[in-house]
Amino acid sequence: MPAADFIKRDLEDIEKCDILIAYMPKLSAGTCMELFYAKMRGKKTICICKIKNPSPWITIHSDIILKRIKELEPTLKAIKPP
Repeated sequence: MPAADFIKRDLEDIEKCDILIAYMPKLSAGTCMELFYAKMRGKKTICICKIKNPSPWITIHSDIILKRIKELEPTLKAIKPP
């Protein structure tokens, strides 16, 4: 799939979602861009981030930051639907 089509599909998926869950075990430019785009579109954002000192770009654009994936289910259950 051409890169432009891949990105277009990602952005369309973000447009359709209520919550973006970004999994970031290591720094990823693509995941950071998706997180930024989702936040700019008014989406709730959750970042599962194992990075020791994440960039302010990650922390500012994440409504919730989790350290472990096992924290995700209880977090999602606590969030009220839009």
